[in-house]
Amino acid sequence: MASVDEHIELSAPADEVWRVVRDFGAIAEWTPPIADADVSGEGVGAERTLTLADGGRVVERLEALDEAARILRYSIVESPLPVEHYEGTLSVRAVDASTCEVTWASTFDVDGAPPEEMTTVFAELYAAGLSGLRSRVAGE
Repeated sequence: MASVDEHIELSAPADEVWRVVRDFGAIAEWTPPIADADVSGEGVGAERTLTLADGGRVVERLEALDEAARILRYSIVESPLPVEHYEGTLSVRAVDASTCEVTWASTFDVDGAPPEEMTTVFAELYAAGLSGLRSRVAGE
């Protein structure tokens, strides 16, 4: 099983950042490789169809939303990428009253491609998303 784990520290309160991260349909607003996100349903079980900048399409399902722990967990339902059993997690942890750490992590099986290639694809996506999140909430 492959895994990816990217972190960023933001100069913004954890609750403020969590309000952005927890919005399952707003990921395109702060993740540049994602051109659009269309959500169907509400809460756990909702699905979002992501249109990538290159025209690819990925469907993800919200598996868990833990408000107290500030953790969002999702899975990939359909993707052009050669991955199976993908489980992703976004979490926000307070460092102090005005700083937080955001982690975007996943585990998945790779079928038909070198695992290193897929870990690089996701690591680059997460890094771009976390950088976009920094710009959105911390103005940096």
